[in-house]
Amino acid sequence: MGDKRVRIYRCADDEVGIFSAIYEAGISGYGHKYIKIQPQSADYMYSMELFADYIDVESSIKKMNSVLDAIKEKISHEAYEYVMKAIVSGDAGRGDVIYQFITYGFTLGAKVVMAVQFQEVADMFTLVRSVQNEAYRYIEVLRFKEVIHKPPLLLSVIEPKHDIVAHLANHFADRFNSEWFIIYDARHHKAVFHEAGGKWEVRLLSENEEQRLKELNETEEEYSDLWKVFFENIAVKERENKKLQTGNLPLRFREHMTEFEK
Repeated sequence: MGDKRVRIYRCADDEVGIFSAIYEAGISGYGHKYIKIQPQSADYMYSMELFADYIDVESSIKKMNSVLDAIKEKISHEAYEYVMKAIVSGDAGRGDVIYQFITYGFTLGAKVVMAVQFQEVADMFTLVRSVQNEAYRYIEVLRFKEVIHKPPLLLSVIEPKHDIVAHLANHFADRFNSEWFIIYDARHHKAVFHEAGGKWEVRLLSENEEQRLKELNETEEEYSDLWKVFFENIAVKERENKKLQTGNLPLRFREHMTEFEK
């Protein structure tokens, strides 16, 4: 990278944090070749770089929205869709990949989605493909079990590598429109709650909520009153915020499928 010191933008390991770091990196004018985006998580192991400047970034929804609006207005809606798929990747380097892709997009415009001759764009497509493949795989293998009988409540527990629960919600909300169901992502501590009739939301769970879901999954009817806790606020939140809305299976798919349970 030459004699110029690298700048490493450290941020929260979520959409707001990463896009806030991308915003700060972009307005710095420092040069994209000398910038890295580094989400902070206990799941990622980074080596400290001796000749680098570290910048800690505060999460800002305003900055995130500024980046997303710029992608749609200055690049294309297709590029925006790629970015939104890549951001849910479980890859520790996704911040770097998205930042470099956006940088090329501001230069190439809508053509960036076809510019796979550039490694930075090819890396973006690799991320997106990985997310899509896992989402499609879960659509094929995800199974629900009835944990409550009156009224019926379906529950599925998954542990995907990528944060794809919202993608799954779109599919299963259409397929099981008349059912009450929960898809619990134990790895990312999130769940989608679908109300019979079509309303649904994805929520980051508290430790108490996760424990209740585990109890519901393990004991079923014994905890039949618990399910009401998760659904009682969906209608209220909807009014407040309209945006809430190989031959063998890999072990991470198989573990929570009902037909494999002993």
